[in-house]
Amino acid sequence: MKNIGFIVVSSLVVMVAGCATSAPTLEKKSEKTISSKKAGATDVAKQELEKTKTGLPAQALANGECGLFLWTRRETPEFVFFSKSGEETAKFWFEKKEQALARTGVGGEVFGQQLTQQFFKLPDGRKLELTMTPGDMLVGGQRVPEASFRITDAEGWATMIPSAGVTVCKATEQ
Repeated sequence: MKNIGFIVVSSLVVMVAGCATSAPTLEKKSEKTISSKKAGATDVAKQELEKTKTGLPAQALANGECGLFLWTRRETPEFVFFSKSGEETAKFWFEKKEQALARTGVGGEVFGQQLTQQFFKLPDGRKLELTMTPGDMLVGGQRVPEASFRITDAEGWATMIPSAGVTVCKATEQ
């Protein structure tokens, strides 16, 4: 009888020890799985955010600088164009990404440190023409109530994007 009691007690000790050692292994495996799922979810969330991102990020001017800020004229406007006065480049939000534009020409009338017609080239070679109508004067700038982008490809097909915005200068500190 003593042998049977010893065998039963020994078996119980082995089972309890087996449960104690296997449970943390499962927990650790679960933690790793959860961590990798969280990382995967974070990556997916970042990708989804990039897909839904609309428009250029906020732009800043240094003291004494002037710039042109334009938004689409849609139900939900997007910030699509930024250029600093006196620079030959601009930033343009097109095809769900920021495009660096190179200025190829200007024309028209001067207003708010800008010209009413500006011509650019997109990185892929397409041409962009920006035409603006000056509006009311503002403190430190001027409204642009009507503007349009005309993007033309090599075959002559054009995309028109109506927009509006402001020209503004940041005052120099005294």
